[in-house]
Amino acid sequence: MSDQKAVVLELIDGFNAIDLDRVIACFDEHADYHNIPMEKVTGTDAIRGVLQGFMGSASAVQWDLLNIGESDGVVLTERVDKFEVNGAWIALPVMGIFEVSEGKITAWRDYFDLADFQSQFAKATAG
Repeated sequence: MSDQKAVVLELIDGFNAIDLDRVIACFDEHADYHNIPMEKVTGTDAIRGVLQGFMGSASAVQWDLLNIGESDGVVLTERVDKFEVNGAWIALPVMGIFEVSEGKITAWRDYFDLADFQSQFAKATAG
């Protein structure tokens, strides 16, 4: 396995353990994170803030990796990201692109349906 894939798999394992420090350790300090269609953020402090929003309300996290591929320092992932909120599971199909250099993620872009996430989150937090 390549070092690039290994750092992405470490990030996924960190999410599944709900260990934000472990997740943030995968990033270069000046990394970009763009959860499309949301705004891009830069730097580990900003990334931590965004990720805390996703992980903060979850009692469990399970990212299912369906496919992973790599080309020239770019790792592509097809995933279903699941978050348990108030006993309900939110399951979100995601396509992720990770640029990795010298063992750290320098850019991460995720493509997903924001309306699908918002609808599921609203149902999970309504009761």
